[in-house]
Amino acid sequence: MTFHQAISYSKNLLKKLTGSSDLSSGSERSRDADDVSVDAGSSSTGVQHQDELSDLLAQADMWLGRAELLQSLLGSGIIASLDDIAGKESSTSLRDRLVSDERYSMAVYTSKKCKIDAFPVWVAWGHALVRMEHYAQARVKFKQALQQFKGDAPPVVLDIINTIEGGPPVDVSSVRSMYEHVAKSAATIFDDSLSADSYLNVLYMPSTFPRSERSRQSRDSLDSQFSSANSYLEDGPRSNLDSVRYAECIHYLQEYARPQMLAFMFRHGHYAEACSLFFPSSEPTAEGETSLSSVPRSDPLTTDYGTIDDLCDLCLGYGAMSVLEDTILAITQSPTYHDTTVIQYMNTVLTRICNYCEMHRHYNYLYNFLVLKGDHVASGLCCIQLFMNSMSQEESLKHLGHAKTHFEEALSVRDRTIEATKLVSRTARNKSASEKLTREMIMKFSTRVSYQMDVVKVLNSVDGPQWKTSLFGNPTDPETLRRRCMVVETLAEKHFDLAFRMLHEFDLPVVDVYAGVAASLAERKKGGQLTEFLKNIRGTIEDDEWDQVLGAAINVYANKHKERPDRLIDMLISNHRKVLACVVCGRLKSAFQIASRSGSVADVQYVAHQALHANALPVLDMCKQWLAQYM
Repeated sequence: MTFHQAISYSKNLLKKLTGSSDLSSGSERSRDADDVSVDAGSSSTGVQHQDELSDLLAQADMWLGRAELLQSLLGSGIIASLDDIAGKESSTSLRDRLVSDERYSMAVYTSKKCKIDAFPVWVAWGHALVRMEHYAQARVKFKQALQQFKGDAPPVVLDIINTIEGGPPVDVSSVRSMYEHVAKSAATIFDDSLSADSYLNVLYMPSTFPRSERSRQSRDSLDSQFSSANSYLEDGPRSNLDSVRYAECIHYLQEYARPQMLAFMFRHGHYAEACSLFFPSSEPTAEGETSLSSVPRSDPLTTDYGTIDDLCDLCLGYGAMSVLEDTILAITQSPTYHDTTVIQYMNTVLTRICNYCEMHRHYNYLYNFLVLKGDHVASGLCCIQLFMNSMSQEESLKHLGHAKTHFEEALSVRDRTIEATKLVSRTARNKSASEKLTREMIMKFSTRVSYQMDVVKVLNSVDGPQWKTSLFGNPTDPETLRRRCMVVETLAEKHFDLAFRMLHEFDLPVVDVYAGVAASLAERKKGGQLTEFLKNIRGTIEDDEWDQVLGAAINVYANKHKERPDRLIDMLISNHRKVLACVVCGRLKSAFQIASRSGSVADVQYVAHQALHANALPVLDMCKQWLAQYM
């Protein structure tokens, strides 16, 4: 009698005992109620006996299963003993040994009989099937594993992906063919060492090819190599996965690890497919609606695959922002793009992408998405920022031209929808920043862009930072005011008409700007340009302002060049200013004569004071005599 038969016989005896016990307890329960007062001690003893029989039956079941397992193991040629299946630790060791020997079916059977975790077996079995390219069978094994797995699925799935990515399996048929060819070729070789012809023959490159054929094959090979290299440089990284293996990876990621799917697609160069995960499918679901997330979320832009920010991060990292643009453009230009929900979702997506680009200062990408969004005002403002970042005249004029076009288009749209705007003007709370700009503000931006283009054409002939001549900025910012004044002062020397218009457009301090121009020309001794400049401004300012501008130039000539600009002093209108100018130039006698002729006591006293300090005694005496006569 074998061990298995003994266990089976014992189990049958225990079943009979438990069955008879059940019958006796049933007959006792059916007795007359007068016999209910049987001793309670004897009843508890019967229950205890029943429990012991049940435990023995469970033990018999367990050992019967293990005996069947041992019988199967030995029958399959696997060396094993009762010690290998006696406990959990030994059973686990046996299971792992079976897995390492690739006896996966027996490993699963062992796990079931010994009541241990079969997860490692299913996983190892699935990996082995993947390496053999038996993908359909591998899916079944991995599904069994993940159904039993209590932890997080993504790490398991990533291991599966790594196995699939690890490289294609060996082509056994090709190896066999190569071996047969080598065997045939070796029979024709008489020397101990391979000759060149024999060596080429073994490598499938017979030297008997015609010369033209050899050159053609070599050229084709080189062309294919260069074309593949060029396509890599143009299109980005190429996947090492063929379509079948890539589809397998997508299956596991889609089923068990969607958050890792986006990065995987980018890693293998499937940019357009990755971008499409975040946009509604053109094919409706069973409910007739498009769905991007399997779980309801507070943020409608958060999907099972990640957020819009995650998508933008990867697009930037892989240089695929243009692919994202093309994906959105294809959706918005689709003939079926009329569903209100989809349109609203796409507008929300574009707003989020624009916020991302603005926050990370990617203004070139921001401009492209603002154009897709159709926000002409924001597009124009973004072009102004791009102008500020420009490093050449050509580039800055291009951006300013785009800004001008967008502002004009925004004005045109406002005019066409003036009535509709009036109807919704009450709901200003939901307007965007660009929608809150009035028509007058947009016109002002358009005008200032035109001025800026003129400035760039005149002043920015040399490549370099274009922001130095920018007219844009906060008018209350001192730096903005200083920069605008500097630009207008530079223009006023040769392009007075443009400078004059800009003075009033930007409400700049006219006298300070003109005085700055005059002082700059005087410092460089540009007398001819100074005369021309003074002619230009003569009728545009008051007499006192005129004297202030002339005074700025006179001070430079007197203090820096130590010259007497008599011609400029004669052009002064105020006698008081003439007196001050003569004193500055050291012409104390002329100052006294002007002051005495005007009858200004204060000016004569001032000249006397300056003569005393300069030790000009004749002038001092004349001042005293005049003052004695008039005081």
